Amino acid sequence: SSQKKEHSHSLARSLAFDYLRPSIMPHQNLATAMRIASSQKTSSSCSSLTTMRRTTFSFYNRKISSRRRSTRTFISASNDKPAVVILPGLGNATEDYEEFKEELSSRGFVATSIAQVARPDWLRNAAGIVKPSYWKGTLKPRPTVDWYLERINNAIEEARNASENKDEVVLLAHSAGGWLSRVYLESEDYANAKWVSKVISLGSPLNAVPLDVPGVVDQTRGILTYVEANCLSPKSLGIEWICLAGTYKTGVKEFSRERFSDFIVGQGYKQVCGTADARGDGITPVESAQLQLEGVENIILEGVFHTPVGSNNEDRPWYGTKRILDTWVSKI
Repeated sequence: SSQKKEHSHSLARSLAFDYLRPSIMPHQNLATAMRIASSQKTSSSCSSLTTMRRTTFSFYNRKISSRRRSTRTFISASNDKPAVVILPGLGNATEDYEEFKEELSSRGFVATSIAQVARPDWLRNAAGIVKPSYWKGTLKPRPTVDWYLERINNAIEEARNASENKDEVVLLAHSAGGWLSRVYLESEDYANAKWVSKVISLGSPLNAVPLDVPGVVDQTRGILTYVEANCLSPKSLGIEWICLAGTYKTGVKEFSRERFSDFIVGQGYKQVCGTADARGDGITPVESAQLQLEGVENIILEGVFHTPVGSNNEDRPWYGTKRILDTWVSKI
């Protein structure tokens, strides 16, 4: 009857409208919903209507991909796992860690936030150039890096809001995010620092650059020297600290065509730890990624690459690659 057809069309339109709400379904399902609505135009049987309902509602059970540019939408936590905050490394952006976040979520760490950082944000660090301390190599981290510390604070707030366990936050600090965490945790300006119970640094340069080695220039212009000398130890802060260091490539001192890439990597290592023939993840040498402080756990991950950008699952896995994450996720 015409009344049954109108009822069918009304229900289909109502359900299709729900697909326009991004908080419920991704935009890709709009077209599917409209096709369902269209398919009902010539059917008036109860069985057809039931099929339409089942087909439509099945979309609500599909997993919405987390590989969206925005990271401000969270799945509410339903367990007592800690809230987790991922801190991007120098030159990286929030979206570089989306797959890492998805892997963590699949392991139950659903209250995970990534600090909001865009690649151009790192140019803010150039503000230190105008200070005489920059050219003297005695630059202090604050206020040059305050913009990043604020992002850490905001990300902790987001993760805690999504977690049932609001009293425990773990920072997964990649590369520069490691020493930036030390600066953040000792500051009294950020209220959320008190909730951090553990930091796991991923290939972070954590030690001062040796200045007595010919040809070595401190790329941080004194910041790492300041951090090493002045920041409180994890034990003093009452938190756990675990250092992960990768061994993707060993550098060499001498140039040769056969080992050209190893030579280039070695020159990078030298600027960080003072020696070229070191093991490391391609950017950070192992000895620089480890803190030799009481209570700190140092872990070496064989064959692990420094960054998610350019990594793969086969021969260049990074710290957050699925099979590598499996070896240390229990530490969270």
